[in-house]
Amino acid sequence: MVLEVTAKDAEGKELYKSDKTWFEIGVDLDRDMRYGAWQIKEIIDLTLPPLETQRETYLIHFDTDTEEVELEVKLWYYISGGKGDVVYSVVRKLEFDN
Repeated sequence: MVLEVTAKDAEGKELYKSDKTWFEIGVDLDRDMRYGAWQIKEIIDLTLPPLETQRETYLIHFDTDTEEVELEVKLWYYISGGKGDVVYSVVRKLEFDN
């Protein structure tokens, strides 16, 4: 899964972009085993339980003359390799008083 965060100004110029990638436990991005079975169990025991929410916080600094920013967040699920689908997307417009 990939969480992608993008901020653009009123003209569409990209001001900020970040992403965070999670991959299947025990398998790397090339689908090769990374851990043995006992290591995977230990990792699972220490990870976020199913149906729980994980929150991410991003601290973004904009120039003082920025009046408006459009934030777009997408959560991608990659079934295999480059084939991904957006499972969640939200766009918010922020307006600043100068």
